[in-house]
Amino acid sequence: MKWSKIICPVDFSQISIEALELSSDFARTCGGSLVIVHVLEPILAPTDFTFGPLTMTDIEDKLADRAMEGLKELSAKLQFPQEKIELRVVRGIASQEIVKIAEEISADLIVMGTHGYTGLTHALLGSTAERVVRKAPCPVLTIKGKLAEK
Repeated sequence: MKWSKIICPVDFSQISIEALELSSDFARTCGGSLVIVHVLEPILAPTDFTFGPLTMTDIEDKLADRAMEGLKELSAKLQFPQEKIELRVVRGIASQEIVKIAEEISADLIVMGTHGYTGLTHALLGSTAERVVRKAPCPVLTIKGKLAEK
């Protein structure tokens, strides 16, 4: 199977960085391109009042800028042609935005980490990877996090 358009969501956790490295290996092997995505989930309530007089939009804009810088740093470390990498920072519910991008670009594969939560933690936090697997228009390769092995 030829994977010419690969999406890799990154939340800056170690497992998402491992998934990114694997996705770049796949893209390099297949001669494909890579879309690296970070999703900013909605801020429900401010957790830090030291920001001063900023609106939620200001805070989200600053977070989006930091996320884009982080994606640039990660992509620069990959042994993959930078002209074949697209970086996106989007706002919304992670699973929905990942699926939307996959549909939009007719992705061939999504490679993403999963933290491996089980039990109550899984029930409370849910699983972005699980929701993506159920809704994605293409195959999804999940990389299991070491947290589940403990």
